[in-house]
Amino acid sequence: MESTKTTDLSLDHISRAFAALGQSSRLKIVRLLLSANPKGLPAGEIQKELGISASTLSHHLDKLRQVGIVTAEKERQWIWYSVRSQTLKSLIDFLFEECCTRNQVIPLDEMNVAPTRESEDAEV
Repeated sequence: MESTKTTDLSLDHISRAFAALGQSSRLKIVRLLLSANPKGLPAGEIQKELGISASTLSHHLDKLRQVGIVTAEKERQWIWYSVRSQTLKSLIDFLFEECCTRNQVIPLDEMNVAPTRESEDAEV
């Protein structure tokens, strides 16, 4: 059942974004870029730090860019990559938007559980 709360990103887009993050090199790239947030890093620095070939790095960065997790900005002869933190936040929000909605609060006296010391102090 699809939630009506997921308005920023479609369910298909969300699944593609999680799939992109499901590859270990891409996850390393995102974590590295988060450490340099908000400015980001040039491609050469990412390549050097992670030990990824230029063509492989380009492929991974393109996948992350296609799903909106990473942005690229050309500055003179360098391309700087940064994380779109709002996209990552939307992914986390999606996971938690239904959190605990099926749980019902059951009063302690109905559960036949002795009150804790903290709850006794609160009654006084």
